Amino acid sequence: MVLVTAAAALALIPSASIRLRAWGAQGHHIVARIAWSLMSPPAREAAGALLGPGLETFAASATWADEVRSARPETYNWHFVDIPVGTPKYDAARDCPPTDKGDCIIAALERSLKDLADPQRSQELKGESLKFVIHFIGDLHQPLHAIDNHDRGGNDVKVEALRGEEGRGTNLHAVWDTGLINLSDETEPARAARLVSDLTQHPADVRLNLVQWAEDSHALAEQVTYRYPGFTPAGPPAAPVTLDSAYRTAAIALIDRQLAVAGARLAAILNTALVPRR
Repeated sequence: MVLVTAAAALALIPSASIRLRAWGAQGHHIVARIAWSLMSPPAREAAGALLGPGLETFAASATWADEVRSARPETYNWHFVDIPVGTPKYDAARDCPPTDKGDCIIAALERSLKDLADPQRSQELKGESLKFVIHFIGDLHQPLHAIDNHDRGGNDVKVEALRGEEGRGTNLHAVWDTGLINLSDETEPARAARLVSDLTQHPADVRLNLVQWAEDSHALAEQVTYRYPGFTPAGPPAAPVTLDSAYRTAAIALIDRQLAVAGARLAAILNTALVPRR
């Protein structure tokens, strides 16, 4: 299990209403850009054959799973896994039961990876599987997509506006999806390049282990994400919480690290899945 305190999260910074998505479009695009930069030329070529050529097409595909979610309600639960707060280990019977809204992200990724490798599937269906893999690997590394505290993954935790009087109140899930990322003026390509560079100093463990990755995200949610004022394991506070500078600094560091790790792991998966050994 990964243990990250606020101080450890700081060390990772280079000196410098319903669940709709994990990360916003920007976060998912950054994960995809990082992955593309780390993918082998044959993997890029194989991805291009399924999605269309080039980095921009690959990055744009990272949000497809969110875009089709309302039209495909059976995929709703595929974007997260609700491991209860205070429970460090994933239990498939408890956390991933089949429902009319789907099961969970771990099962969805396992199926998508199997389908991507199936030589009997059409190119169109394999392209869908690839788009699910790209998106769900990003989702799995957003800490609030691997935990629940009777708050719909932080959606019921009201948060004061991040920009003071200039902004509007939000919620904890939205803060981690988009709010803190959008506080920066850094472009997607620049942030992706910076995080790729950071991976050379802080390499990610890319050995495929979906359950461990989910449990690590869960642990990070408990150690950093849920360390807001007034947190209790009984559920969200009634009043909006204010996220101070120390919380924001630790959160931004962790968001950057999770985006980088997700990109590195996605690249490793696709380098194998799209170019099988002969």
